[in-house]
Amino acid sequence: MTDPDQTPAPAPPPALDEQLAALGPREIAVGLPTYNNAATVAAVVAAVQAGLRAHFPEATALVINSDAGSLDRTPEVLAESGVPVVLTRHEAPSGERAAVPFHGVPGRDAALRLTLDVARRVGARVLVVLEADVPSIDAGWIERLVRPAWDEKADLVVPAYARHRYEGTITNLLLAPLVRALFGRRLRQPLGGAYALSLRLLEHAQALPGRPASGRDLLELWLVGTAIADGFALREAWLGPRRVESRTRTTDLPTMVAQSLGALFTLMERYEPLWLAVVGSEPVPALGEAAPLATAPTAVDVERLVGAFRRGVRDLVQIWELILTPETLGDVLSLEVRDAAAYRFADPVWARVVYEFALGHHFGVVHGDHLLRSLVPLYLGRTAALVNATQAASAAATEAALERVGAAFERAKPYLVERWR
Repeated sequence: MTDPDQTPAPAPPPALDEQLAALGPREIAVGLPTYNNAATVAAVVAAVQAGLRAHFPEATALVINSDAGSLDRTPEVLAESGVPVVLTRHEAPSGERAAVPFHGVPGRDAALRLTLDVARRVGARVLVVLEADVPSIDAGWIERLVRPAWDEKADLVVPAYARHRYEGTITNLLLAPLVRALFGRRLRQPLGGAYALSLRLLEHAQALPGRPASGRDLLELWLVGTAIADGFALREAWLGPRRVESRTRTTDLPTMVAQSLGALFTLMERYEPLWLAVVGSEPVPALGEAAPLATAPTAVDVERLVGAFRRGVRDLVQIWELILTPETLGDVLSLEVRDAAAYRFADPVWARVVYEFALGHHFGVVHGDHLLRSLVPLYLGRTAALVNATQAASAAATEAALERVGAAFERAKPYLVERWR
């Protein structure tokens, strides 16, 4: 990352009103939050141009860039790309600048709020939000994300990526099962980074007085919950592999868990009506060719994962005693850890563990960040159990194993609801 002491900040962009007056109304808006993405943003914009030219040639479009104070010419690269672009800056909390964010853009929620506002002001029929550090985007992504909203068949289109079965286990074992149980929709990527909104949902979200005014990753999850709760149509779009090239995203696992799961726990607390009464779940219609989980051999050190769980038992049990019920803690401590290859972690126990952490967060039994980070050894243990159960299995069997995780969260939801109030 560029040293801010050596590189002067670029000049501020022209006033927003002045830019919007020059561009006029636009039918498709492409939101692109950025922070030091000069190395990849040109490829992303080129894919956007190709997708719009091939699939929406008659539509008027623009890119909305909300930048967090890049020092590597990211906004200048966009300005020189030849696309109609609105250049804006958003406030990035100093804490997020100091601690590398999970999604790579400090103040990402502020960027998204600014993007929603600009899209409404230009009268966009569709707003599609992309990630500036994902150069694997191609023209087909634009078609599959925008088309359902453009044709008024969907209000929120979320991504489904082609992935290896052990890629994204935070999503597969934590976020997706929780979103399924809370909101009643089986989304593969609840925080997938790319998505599209219809004008109808955009206006609805803008008009609601209770939309998040702050909070990391909260706005995207709130949009999902609001769209489901208020009866908007959802679709998933198969987009192919997602490849991130970034020096501004965290790879620290405790930070990733704390930021992503913390956002979901905070959403649960602030917006109880979105999820408390939801019962059951259903799949979301998908567009594009489904990609089965890749099963190519990959080295997963199960002994290391189980070792992290063992260290958690040694070092964190006094914290877990404040969060978990005696029954659940007893189930955790009784897990067989002497033989890593034989290690198992039952789905009902895992669902109960996560729900009790959500309850602990809700009632403030432990400082929030400490609580979330103390879940990491348990998550690593559950990941080890997934690998043990599926490494000799087919892609379909792995999918079935993940489906059982989601079903366990769904069945255990009454346990959460009864104790929440």
